[in-house]
Amino acid sequence: MKSFAAAIACLVLAAVPALGADYETKEKSPLYELHLRVPASAMAIAALKDKILALYKADADQAKSDAKDDREGNPHFHAYNIDTNWRVTFESDAVLSLSAEINADTGGAHPNEAFQTIVWDKKAGRALPIDGLFQPDHVKDALTAVASAAVKAWAKVYIQRSGQRPGPDTDLAKDGIGADPDKLKTYALTYAEGNPAANGIVLLYGAGQVWPHVLGDFRLAVPATVFGKYLKPQWKALFNVP
Repeated sequence: MKSFAAAIACLVLAAVPALGADYETKEKSPLYELHLRVPASAMAIAALKDKILALYKADADQAKSDAKDDREGNPHFHAYNIDTNWRVTFESDAVLSLSAEINADTGGAHPNEAFQTIVWDKKAGRALPIDGLFQPDHVKDALTAVASAAVKAWAKVYIQRSGQRPGPDTDLAKDGIGADPDKLKTYALTYAEGNPAANGIVLLYGAGQVWPHVLGDFRLAVPATVFGKYLKPQWKALFNVP
């Protein structure tokens, strides 16, 4: 069985096979070229489909408006190109976990990357925020543990990519990662090949979101052992925890 770190190396985005064809749409004009792809399993859930399409519409409308403004008086304007690709990261009878990688070329010095995630509670028919995983009286402890593990994982990747330890001017992880549901909201469930249970979460941060853009995006693995004891009873069955 692959280790948790190995499973995350490819963003866990070895997706669970979906039945039927994925949904795909493209829109092109002199101002922009937009592309969306969504797994069939997500589109099969009406409320989830509506949520994904609403997120996409908000991004598309913003891109169209920005492109129109950018073209005015800009002799070097080139059409915006935005690609949004959703993948399944974990699925069970209880939840469907999805992540979207968004690559946007909007005429800047470099393309921008961002992530969106949805962990969908199938029984409740709504998205499950990260703090919803935990017992109400242990949410703070759980988020503190997750954030601490994520910051350590960030520092390890930073050292690998930059060849040096984070310094006073570069140790910016705490600006973007903290024991706050909003700072940990881009989370997805992950699993190891051959294991029906989730083995943890991954936190996704786009290139330049807090740290220098040159370091790229960060995909931070947090194993279930870090937060397992704080889980609500109904969610413990999702993970490899006692």
